Amino acid sequence: MVVLLVLLTVLCFITVELAIRWSNKRRAAESGILDPAALFPASFRPAYEMPGGLFIHNGHTWARLEASGEVKVGLDGFAREIIGRVDRFELPAKGKLVRQGEPAFAVLQDGKRIELVAPVDGEVCAVNEILNADAVGSMERPYEKGWAFAIRPTNLGANMKKLRVGVEASVWLGKEVRRFTEFLTLYRAVPQEVGVTMPDGGVHTEGVMETMDGEILQIAVRKFFR
Repeated sequence: MVVLLVLLTVLCFITVELAIRWSNKRRAAESGILDPAALFPASFRPAYEMPGGLFIHNGHTWARLEASGEVKVGLDGFAREIIGRVDRFELPAKGKLVRQGEPAFAVLQDGKRIELVAPVDGEVCAVNEILNADAVGSMERPYEKGWAFAIRPTNLGANMKKLRVGVEASVWLGKEVRRFTEFLTLYRAVPQEVGVTMPDGGVHTEGVMETMDGEILQIAVRKFFR
């Protein structure tokens, strides 16, 4: 009975996402609005392009509901891009209780610790041991190999209301890229060459956080990973 309810929940979420995508595309076609991918230079696109079925939290972590009822968790493409190199992931222990929007795992980089939040409430039931064995490959494919841990959700219905999905998530991620480049300009947080304009009109943001430390790093974490 429980498995049936989980499968129905998964089907419901997928149906809602497809309906939202179809509706948005129809309205865009009727009004002449460009596809979200056309709103940003090509250099920005890897940060917000993602497969279907993912729900995105404001703290740039994603949640994917599995047929088993578990929820896999990882960091999104925007986080992957701006964090850059990863020395190691600090993962939660099995059995740990995590809460939506609160730190649950971290990226370790050159002596720095960048905390990332859980997108949903629940109990950690599995961790991705391969993540640290192949940190580079995991970061290159954040929505596939890059899941960090799995949760048995305890408040999924309420949590989902605070997540973004489909076109809404893609457009929001694109806006986050713009907001981040504005942050770099405002705080002059990185060497000048990091924020140079690229030939397609975009701004190079990959690995920018590798150059940050101290107060600037903490401000960036508070603004983008909470």
